Amino acid sequence: MRRLRGFLALGLTGLVLLATAVPVGPASAAEEKVPKRPPAGPLVTIHAPNPAQLEVSLEEIELDWSADPASRGRVPAASAVEVASARLTASADLRAVFSLTGMRDLGDLRTMARALEAVNPGARGHLVVYEPGQDRTPGARQVLTREVAFLLEDGYGPAAVLAGLARGPAREVRSVRGGYVVEAVDPVAALDLADALRQRPGVTSAYPLLKRLRFPR
Repeated sequence: MRRLRGFLALGLTGLVLLATAVPVGPASAAEEKVPKRPPAGPLVTIHAPNPAQLEVSLEEIELDWSADPASRGRVPAASAVEVASARLTASADLRAVFSLTGMRDLGDLRTMARALEAVNPGARGHLVVYEPGQDRTPGARQVLTREVAFLLEDGYGPAAVLAGLARGPAREVRSVRGGYVVEAVDPVAALDLADALRQRPGVTSAYPLLKRLRFPR
């Protein structure tokens, strides 16, 4: 349990795991009286470590330049380039949000992310997610990244459990024994990678990482 708590502490660096977003215990009477809207986007399940669903927005996508060394000291989001069916609606330094039209599923979102990345060098496309049926307020907004965290039992190493899976090199989380983070090719692939890792011997937990970031007013 101590190891798991330490792993969830990754959220302190800006990575917010689903466990921090799911209410604990029964809802208050006031909350129960507020009807939730039907989900409008695809539902995905994140195990962090318990399974819970998130709704992927088909109406927005975020670009992030923070992992691009060439963007340090620059403000690339200020000159973010639009493509067909994607309109720039907000930007702040290394982040830009686009409003989308015509998206039907995760496949369309993946295609759109790649199109935006192609005309915005150094940017990575992130999917935007909410709790199902929740009002889409800035405080409820999270982004699904391409990073996957996983925890190994003693005696197992990352090379063996990652063999044959499409991904980048594993990075050790030194503060957590057996903890690692690996990158998939995109956020949709991160969902599949986490699912595949949970089936591997020696893996006790695997889930895509989320970020909860707000734009300055």
